[in-house]
Amino acid sequence: MPGEEPILKRILEKHGIYYGWTMVILALVVMAVCFGISHNCFTLYIIPVTEKFGWQRKTFSIGLTLMYIMQMAGSVLTGRIYRKLKVLGIMKIAVLIQPAAYFLLSFARHLPVFYLLFIIIGACCPFLCFQAFTVIIANWFEEKRGLVTGIAFMGSGLGGMIFNALGGVLIEKMGYAAVYRIYGIVIAAVAIPIVWFLLKEKPADCGLLPYGEKPGADGRFFHEQIYGSSWVEALRSKNLYLLLYSALAIGFATSVLSSSIVTNVSDCGYTATYAALVNAVYLGGVSLGKILLGEMFDRLGMKKALVIALVMLGVGLAGMYFASLRAMHLMIVIGASVGCAAGTVAFPLMTQAVFGNRDYTALAGLLMAVGNLGGCIAPFFGNAVFDTTGSYRMAYLAAGIVTALTVLSSLVVKTMKKPEA
Repeated sequence: MPGEEPILKRILEKHGIYYGWTMVILALVVMAVCFGISHNCFTLYIIPVTEKFGWQRKTFSIGLTLMYIMQMAGSVLTGRIYRKLKVLGIMKIAVLIQPAAYFLLSFARHLPVFYLLFIIIGACCPFLCFQAFTVIIANWFEEKRGLVTGIAFMGSGLGGMIFNALGGVLIEKMGYAAVYRIYGIVIAAVAIPIVWFLLKEKPADCGLLPYGEKPGADGRFFHEQIYGSSWVEALRSKNLYLLLYSALAIGFATSVLSSSIVTNVSDCGYTATYAALVNAVYLGGVSLGKILLGEMFDRLGMKKALVIALVMLGVGLAGMYFASLRAMHLMIVIGASVGCAAGTVAFPLMTQAVFGNRDYTALAGLLMAVGNLGGCIAPFFGNAVFDTTGSYRMAYLAAGIVTALTVLSSLVVKTMKKPEA
């Protein structure tokens, strides 16, 4: 049964605007605080925390790896969980836990406590961010999914841009602990009202149909046509393993780059404030890059869009390799803005392009999980390289090689077309 009609829905309908676009904006805002702060601001704390307690960077960076591991585990489970429980019901629980855990980071003094809180934060992310909104977007939009996914997912980069720029200044003035507390309050104040009172899981909850659903010849509406491979069929296909390699490689290469911008630029002799600014500009750029990449998937198809993104990722990695030169910072921002967008936007769109929508949620969750596995490895690998060699350069070189191989795998995989209704 349709739910109570929101006032905003009536206002938008008077102006010919589909109410589902409101869900996209709400998704963007939730992503901005729940992921933009928890993950994209992690590197802000590496130097102040490790210097205060005398830890190695790779030791503290295990916290980011743990967050990605929990996100990976959650991604694998979402397909099964969402068959039994409502997406929004799980979100309402996770949105209470995550900001509380983030706030408590300000009181941590021992590594096991940091690790435990990072595990809790990471476990909440699949049910608050990419996986949850992948399902909600699929419910609301049958057309323009690439564009809509890009807009919603840009929230993580937009939030990272805003809160990195602000956090770099606040840490220098107030210390890292105060920033953990402030940002925990921000997550709660923004995300809890949206998830509990504004977000709708399906258009039927508001008496609407999905965007792009068209009537048949008799004027009746039909739900989206089910097509593509089942879970079992996908497991038997070499395409799945090509996509899994691509997801692993993209997750690894994008995380090697994005997780070390602040520290790498700082190590090249620039101030912490300037390094945070470079990171903030990149995060602003990747926000726009997600929209651009989503539109490229809609217009150019998976292969062309993915190759363009990977080439730009290579440009960003080259900029990081030569980050001692200020001019290379422009390469970092431009290349990574499009390239790193593939680390989030590409996975659900790759799933639909290759396997259709029959088992879309489970297969997209698997790709996201493997992408997160790459993200788990990358921070620890990058900081281990730094602790061994005194530089991140070999990590960027390894990521560049992996990216080049991914271009080849993306050209080999076979896509499918949606059958005519």
